[in-house]
Amino acid sequence: MGDALLADYKRREFLQLLGGGATLTLPLGSAETPVRVRLAENGIYEAFTGKIEMGQGARTLLTQALAEELQARVEKIRLVMGDTDRVPDDGGTWASLTAPETVPAARRDAAAFAGRPLTEPAQWRVLGTSAPPLHGREVVTGGLRYCSDLRVESMRHGRIVRPDAYRARLESYDDLAARKLAGVQVVREGDLLGVVAPDAQTAARAAALMRAQWKAEPLPDRDALMRSLRETAVPPVEVKDTRYPPLIRRGDVDTALGSAHRRLWSTYQTAPIAHAALEPRAAIAQWDGGRLTVFCGKQAPFLIRAELAKAFGVPETRVRVMVAMPGGAFGGKQRGECEWEAAVLARAAGAPVRVAWTREEEFRIAYARPPAVIDVESGVDAAGRLTAWRFRNYNSGAPGLAPPYAIPHMSNEFWRAASPLRQGSYRALAATANNFARESQVDEWAHALGRDPVEFRLANLEDARLREVIERGAARFGWGKRKAGAGIGFGMACNLEKAARLALFVETEGAGPALRLRRMVAVGDFGAALHPDNLRNQMQGAIIQGLGGALWERLEFDGDAQRTRRLSQYRLPRFRDIPDIAIELIDRREIASAGAGESPITLPAPAIANALFAATGERRRSLPLAVG
Repeated sequence: MGDALLADYKRREFLQLLGGGATLTLPLGSAETPVRVRLAENGIYEAFTGKIEMGQGARTLLTQALAEELQARVEKIRLVMGDTDRVPDDGGTWASLTAPETVPAARRDAAAFAGRPLTEPAQWRVLGTSAPPLHGREVVTGGLRYCSDLRVESMRHGRIVRPDAYRARLESYDDLAARKLAGVQVVREGDLLGVVAPDAQTAARAAALMRAQWKAEPLPDRDALMRSLRETAVPPVEVKDTRYPPLIRRGDVDTALGSAHRRLWSTYQTAPIAHAALEPRAAIAQWDGGRLTVFCGKQAPFLIRAELAKAFGVPETRVRVMVAMPGGAFGGKQRGECEWEAAVLARAAGAPVRVAWTREEEFRIAYARPPAVIDVESGVDAAGRLTAWRFRNYNSGAPGLAPPYAIPHMSNEFWRAASPLRQGSYRALAATANNFARESQVDEWAHALGRDPVEFRLANLEDARLREVIERGAARFGWGKRKAGAGIGFGMACNLEKAARLALFVETEGAGPALRLRRMVAVGDFGAALHPDNLRNQMQGAIIQGLGGALWERLEFDGDAQRTRRLSQYRLPRFRDIPDIAIELIDRREIASAGAGESPITLPAPAIANALFAATGERRRSLPLAVG
């Protein structure tokens, strides 16, 4: 279940999206013709999507889109999500693709089913309005069943025996004490060592009684890790048919740097951080006549199906994945680790088995956001305009590489590195690290040239929508009306990410552990606002989450082990950390919607870093900013 399978799945998904704009549609149950919409009993429309709901509002938004084109009330739509036997493969719920890709596909299919043309945006009655969340009552009353709430008949409970080390090979084990407990079965498959028991408490006790010997692999310290990313990196080559090109070039950057009036070179770093979703992952697996069914809370049911089919050597048609709402994911619940463990134990036990990770396992076993080292070398002409730009991201990824600025000569590069850490998708992927480095470098230029940071950005921008976002934000924030200093700082950052235009303005007080965020103003242009209230919620939520990675979050390692294992050891944003956040949306009904779930998280780190420099004169180039 490696990265190659994930890359292949995402490549297929991308090619599906290229093919006429519609996603791949798979057969629905025993139906001869694939369908997305059908008329059920009592005038109810049943609709089907491979996307999942994880708190971002996809269920409500997709239901609105279907209701719009069917000319039906929202309550007349019953949406089935994330069941690989019943729904089309709409790709994983990632990359903010639901609004720009799945909503149009759902609208087209619904309009075709109804036998009428697509509704023009100016005529929308359901889309463009803020419908209440369809599961809102269940969320606040406790009636919503999350993944960890799922149970099936005759279910047994599994627990995995883990090494203390981050990476280790199983050499031997003694299970005598564990097998003395009633109903306990010990299972080994390769380096997986687990127990199955009648209840969760007995499973935990049995796992604790196991005596296993492991051969651990050493881990580099923090400084050695960052050095190794640059030392092991492989230069990129141009790839055109990919969502995130690893090399984006224009002009002659070497000549432009050589002839620049002034040059600037800086290195930026970001630490590995955890997803820290409220609900740890859980899965129930059961085998029936060589067919595997898995209940779980994952973002990509068809990818999980492919991983499990490959792992057990069965056709994908012999694997069914059914998704319940996960209690948070943020890119961390894309892979099938927990599901595979449950399936291995279930096959050995001959019964359904539930595996639920503990909070400690979430920190120690799950993949993290990749650390990054980013080198930026840039130059300006005599008029102070950016003319040359070389940007190298080592390890963390290609998303968000291209700058929004009108720079005639540039080379934006992702250098793949050999990291010893388990790493994978995190909300906005590498765009957060890339925008932190880029907006910090641009801010450094503004101060080096004695220019106002807002004015300097506008002087180097040609995108009219991004310019308007910045200008509106500056006006609402009152930029330039007060001077920074004496512990008070003002900073800003902007971005053009996933077709969204964004700007964030920040006022800070103090520095280091005493840092306090006083207020924020954010402006976003996401094209057509399909659900304005939820769009504001997504923007605000992403900014709040981004505060953690900007200021405090960092996984700690020691020798051969990861030492961050509890929430008490991991500083997340708290209620008292959240300043007043004003959100302004620019609704462009005539423009296709951009994704909003990820892109705003790219703003807090550079905006806060720039405010801290304005207040203290110290440029912090490593995340997190508020720890040493």
